Amino acid sequence: MAEDAVILIVDDELEICELVSMYLAKEGYRTFYVHDGASAIQAVVQYQPDLILLDNLLPDLSGVEVCTQLRQLVDTPILFMSCKGEEIDKVVALGIGGDDYIVKPFGLRELVARVKAHLRRREKMEPAHEVLQFGGLCIDMTNRCVWLNRQPIKLSGTEFDILLLLAQHPGVVFSAEDIFRHVWSVNVNEDVRTVVVHVSNLRKKIERNSAQPVFILTAWGTGYQFNSVWAQRGPEKSPARKQETICSKII
Repeated sequence: MAEDAVILIVDDELEICELVSMYLAKEGYRTFYVHDGASAIQAVVQYQPDLILLDNLLPDLSGVEVCTQLRQLVDTPILFMSCKGEEIDKVVALGIGGDDYIVKPFGLRELVARVKAHLRRREKMEPAHEVLQFGGLCIDMTNRCVWLNRQPIKLSGTEFDILLLLAQHPGVVFSAEDIFRHVWSVNVNEDVRTVVVHVSNLRKKIERNSAQPVFILTAWGTGYQFNSVWAQRGPEKSPARKQETICSKII
């Protein structure tokens, strides 16, 4: 994990910005902060931070509106910080491209752990030019992009990591807690609902009928698994460069 990673904090409360900034600085990160949505968008374009901490209640634009606009420009990890803890708030934030969602008040140690987890995933490299192919579903492990029946599929970084985890282990059941620990590298069991939301969004993007999935199945009362039919056949591996022209960028 790069110690000089730059983190943008977007919150209209100066005290929160200063406290979070101070705590992250102790971990070796460089931070800066702004207090409204328009300034956040401008700062991201100008300074290109490695991660964004985004409050959902800003004086001009909502965090959801900011995230929606940023996803047209960058694929930087976005972690929502919000006092709104209802399930629908998380569903909306993660559905429009947010990578994570933490409810105020939160522990600073938990926040730092999540930041580290997202930055580690950002830097993680996979074997060069390798594609996992399951029928019409292709997963480019190197370029971190996905297409279905030769059509590019836009996934968030977190959605991609969940899909890759399951696809690399067809037939193996992962509980929501297992997925959270693998993808976030944080042991916070009370936030497993975040996994459920991401899986739901992922199914809507890669399944022909999300109510009758053929790739990501639910093991009732246990968790999720990549369809075991692929475990029997095994993934097909092919050079990613053959598909580069149709590969979609992770949002």
